[in-house]
Amino acid sequence: MYLEAIGSKRQKVFQKLKEFRGFYLVGGTALALQIGHRVSVDFDLFSNKKISPNFLDKVEKVFKDYKISVVINNSNQLTVKIDKIKIDFVKYLFPPILGFINYQGVNILKISEIAAMKANVLGRRPSLKDYIDLYFILKDKYIDLNGIISIAEKKYKDEFNGRLFLEQLIYLQDVREMRINFLKESVSKQQLHEFFEEEIKKIKLG
Repeated sequence: MYLEAIGSKRQKVFQKLKEFRGFYLVGGTALALQIGHRVSVDFDLFSNKKISPNFLDKVEKVFKDYKISVVINNSNQLTVKIDKIKIDFVKYLFPPILGFINYQGVNILKISEIAAMKANVLGRRPSLKDYIDLYFILKDKYIDLNGIISIAEKKYKDEFNGRLFLEQLIYLQDVREMRINFLKESVSKQQLHEFFEEEIKKIKLG
């Protein structure tokens, strides 16, 4: 695992996540730990169960030595800041289909399924980080576009449209610039656009 992707302070928080056994780590941090492409600062933990009314009590107990502030607390999501490090605990409707990697007692979603999740959200809330993540997944050949679409269709069924995903992949005009702390080479929006165009040329859609 690329622990430099989260830094020493977040590593200490990460080590405590094993206490939340019904949850698994997803998103940019789960990916950055596995491929080491950029720094990621938040923890996204998903579960198929509702957030119980007393779940905050457990979080406060696990992180009793930290300053905790609550951002959101309902049956679908608990968002807290642990010494300003944001952790989201989220009830997620779509269960994992490829299993996990377990590291230090924490279940981490596999790269291919993270890619499918990012493909699914691309048209809803386009973020530069999602494009960057997909770029390195594809460039370093962890999976190709056909594979991403196949997994997304299995996971999300009719909720996912492969053609719309490909259209969104090369539409970066409305994607806001943001600071990315790269651990590998830096990539511009123009480079992303050109790379994705070439990748799309390689695939076949039914």
